[in-house]
Amino acid sequence: MLGPKIYQQQLDELEIDGMEIDVSNIQRAMKTMNELEEMKNILKKIRHNIRTDIRTIRKEYILLINELNPSPEETRELSSRQVQKRVKKKKNIIKKRNTKIKSYEMVENMVDNYLTQISDAEIYIRNSIERRVG
Repeated sequence: MLGPKIYQQQLDELEIDGMEIDVSNIQRAMKTMNELEEMKNILKKIRHNIRTDIRTIRKEYILLINELNPSPEETRELSSRQVQKRVKKKKNIIKKRNTKIKSYEMVENMVDNYLTQISDAEIYIRNSIERRVG
């Protein structure tokens, strides 16, 4: 499991923000289309990994929460104070889980935005090529 910072670094290394769309001739336009296709594949892999990490985090926290669930025998013996402590612990665990997942979701949103931008750029390039070819 990688962290959100690692995924952010991978996105930065792609240098999508600084990429220029060159459609000055058909060869350059096709080269740009190939580069965009490669970036799109990488972004999809990153998104897949992020979603896998989020699922793993959820599973880990489900186990933590389930550990706090009392057995039926324990339930009968618990005082209201003990129940409140368990509820508070569960809330803290859920809060930590949500905070952890939120950072992954922010990176995933960036990936989705980049994929949308790439899709828009591909449409622009295709239209440019079609205008030249006729």
